[in-house]
Amino acid sequence: MKPVAAAALQRLQRPIGWGLVALMAAAYLGLALAPFRWVPPRRTVNGATADAGGLGFAAPGLASTPEPPAWLSRAAETGTLRLDLRLRAYASDEGETGRIFTVSRDYHSRNVTLDEEGTDLVLRLRRPGATPNGKPAYRLPAVLTDTDWHDVQVTIAPGQLRVTIDGRVVLTEPLAERPLRDWDLGHRVALGNEHHGHLPWRGEVARAVVEVGSTTIDYASPNAVEVRTHFWQFGNRPTWFLEDYVYPHSVEDWLANFIAFVPLGFLLTALGRRPRAWRRAIWLCAIGSLLVEIAQGFFARHPATMDWAFNTLGAAVGAAVAVRLAESRHRGASTSAAVAATKSGPSVTR
Repeated sequence: MKPVAAAALQRLQRPIGWGLVALMAAAYLGLALAPFRWVPPRRTVNGATADAGGLGFAAPGLASTPEPPAWLSRAAETGTLRLDLRLRAYASDEGETGRIFTVSRDYHSRNVTLDEEGTDLVLRLRRPGATPNGKPAYRLPAVLTDTDWHDVQVTIAPGQLRVTIDGRVVLTEPLAERPLRDWDLGHRVALGNEHHGHLPWRGEVARAVVEVGSTTIDYASPNAVEVRTHFWQFGNRPTWFLEDYVYPHSVEDWLANFIAFVPLGFLLTALGRRPRAWRRAIWLCAIGSLLVEIAQGFFARHPATMDWAFNTLGAAVGAAVAVRLAESRHRGASTSAAVAATKSGPSVTR
């Protein structure tokens, strides 16, 4: 190709390349933050009330323990726990989820949780064969079809789970002989909401007794939990490097993050005019990905350091491919020039 034509083609390719970079960056941003639900951290007036009659949640509130309960280790060791609640819901909102009682960290990691979903009660239990957020869950349909008081007992023992509602056994399921061995001993108790404040429940709890061996605590009694004047509502807590269980879809997510950034690292390196443009490409991708992961905490998404790591790794691989191709072209051009010079050199006559 003639030098003039090659230069013109290169000038044409640069705008196209930068356009592709912008398009890929916009697509990544859209996928990472969709559905764009803005939920920044905010300090909220606590609507929970506590008195001798128990806990009330007429408005979004939170009652929680400041520290993990001491009985957690005993429950994990023996595989036994009994939860006895007397509660009534103020209203049933179809499709809405409200956290009634939980021993958890957040959405993604819990030991045991009792939720209201529409008129159903949903029990999630961390156990062998389940994920750290208690899936698959146990659904008890049409329990809260009214605003009457209901008695709910959850009994966990080696080999069996039993749920009784208003004196009637509604669920029996087999469990492992050590069903609570995987429980996280750092989780705290909360009622009326999840710890991050985004799953409020509206109703009353007159009794919330946890019984483990000889230990019995009623978390609806005065001074058993804290009811502060305000509480913080915030999005998902970041997941750090492999700190928790690896979900079946986690590897797919990591692979998608890796593949998505390979062409981005390649283009940013190939389009760079300065020497060692690959360094700038990797830094741009790493910083951009980190900012998006931080932004996910403000958009009800789930920030994860593993996503950031695989984004950066993908960019590095793409940059390495661009550098390798550039070196190959340079060697090819040098060889062609040397061959041409040899062919066009002066002939020697004797």
